[in-house]
Amino acid sequence: MLRDLTPAQRELEQYMSDLSEEAYYAGWMKGLEYALWEALLDTRNDYGHLVLTEDHKATLRRLSEACGGWIVFDDETEETWVATADWERRFSAWQSEHPEGSGG
Repeated sequence: MLRDLTPAQRELEQYMSDLSEEAYYAGWMKGLEYALWEALLDTRNDYGHLVLTEDHKATLRRLSEACGGWIVFDDETEETWVATADWERRFSAWQSEHPEGSGG
């Protein structure tokens, strides 16, 4: 939940949410965390109505490094911080189930 996030984690969450708003006019689109991670891996350059620039990617990378993780949305805990190593495992498992990626 938002109230459980540290200031650095909250900054990453807010930036991700802002990108979701720009792309889809929604605070957190389903699959946002995967789409933005794909952008960091340079396997995706757009998301909805948004072209993901090098500045977007650099900001995501900087914020992720600053908090040591990534933000995911969970139906029970809502916006939730996940340590980088745990996120990378989760992302790899997701990739195995979605070889086409998140559609970008």
